[in-house]
Amino acid sequence: MHQNVSRQPSVALLAQLVVCALAVVSLLYIPLPILPLLGKTYQLPLQHTGLTLQAFGLAYATGFLLFGPLSDRVGRKVVMVGGLLALATITLYLAWVETAELFIAGRAIQGFAAATFPPVALAYLSECGSPRQRVWGVAWMSTAFLSAGLLGQIYGSVVAVRWGFGWALLPLVAIYGVTALGLLNAPKHGRTVRLNASLGDVYHPIFSLLGNPELRRIYLPALLLLMSFVAFYIGLDLHLGDIIEQHGISRMQTRGVALPAFLAPLLAPKMIGRWGARHVASAGLSIAALGLLLCALIGSKHIPLLLAASVVFIAGVAISVPGLISQIAAVTSPAVRGLAVSFYTFVLFIGASLGPWLGNCSQVSQVGSLFLVLAAGLGATAVYRVVRVT
Repeated sequence: MHQNVSRQPSVALLAQLVVCALAVVSLLYIPLPILPLLGKTYQLPLQHTGLTLQAFGLAYATGFLLFGPLSDRVGRKVVMVGGLLALATITLYLAWVETAELFIAGRAIQGFAAATFPPVALAYLSECGSPRQRVWGVAWMSTAFLSAGLLGQIYGSVVAVRWGFGWALLPLVAIYGVTALGLLNAPKHGRTVRLNASLGDVYHPIFSLLGNPELRRIYLPALLLLMSFVAFYIGLDLHLGDIIEQHGISRMQTRGVALPAFLAPLLAPKMIGRWGARHVASAGLSIAALGLLLCALIGSKHIPLLLAASVVFIAGVAISVPGLISQIAAVTSPAVRGLAVSFYTFVLFIGASLGPWLGNCSQVSQVGSLFLVLAAGLGATAVYRVVRVT
């Protein structure tokens, strides 16, 4: 074992990490608006183009459970640097691959390599500097992760459609490489690296995470957050998209209107400093539930009001995420923090994978009921977090 000296990452490094987070998580969303283009490029039937998303998503979620705990043992920087170099390599390869089989296999490897960054970067920033600096670091990273869901699709629809998917990947390769170099000179921080621990010792605590009532109050709402986010927009596109377009509003504009809400995590540091991570996360869940309830009540009757209510929903989600992550840092020891954050991100994206199923299950006449059910779920988790088990 050895002890590192705790320092806060420089502003330049933090900016690099935020941009890299946006570039990494965007890999999940870039193909969404260009699935027909990918099908044509790789001669895939349209019904099979979803494999490009599923291959990445499954490997991505699985990797979270591996690399967070691994960073507890060998160090955050080692995992992030190695992962980003691997991600740059496979992404460069995908820019030139020509067959569907190699492309889908490469997407799976890309998702696995991408999983080295989000949970480990969050754990890294939650351990560096003063408590205030840690909250700000997590807030900026949360903003990047959430914004990727919107900006990744815009990037795909603008850059990939015009120049091709391969050319769209090349700027991302540069970002991964530059960030890896920046991390090589990054400050070490004050946590003990468990060099003498076996891998079994590192991964064994995963079975006890759900036994912690504090963590259960984090993981349950995490499961519902991206599930609600994805289901909301899929339900909006599939069942209200034509009605929205009749009002002269494109489907991308339905997301663009909520862009200011994606900056809500930047309000979290002051809120957490004043009221604490637990209360901020619970308030965010309540706001998200309120926004969905308003969407359910408005429905297709008044589209501008519906989109205004969606901003309330997204703001609630955006406030909840840094609150939940900061709470993990507060209730776990450094020895298992990487594992706890990894399990959080795993649960988060398992919820995201269930979102399309929920959105597709609803009908036009039932989309209001979908929003109502999602609102009830988020509201119930907010109440569950308040109720204390004695």
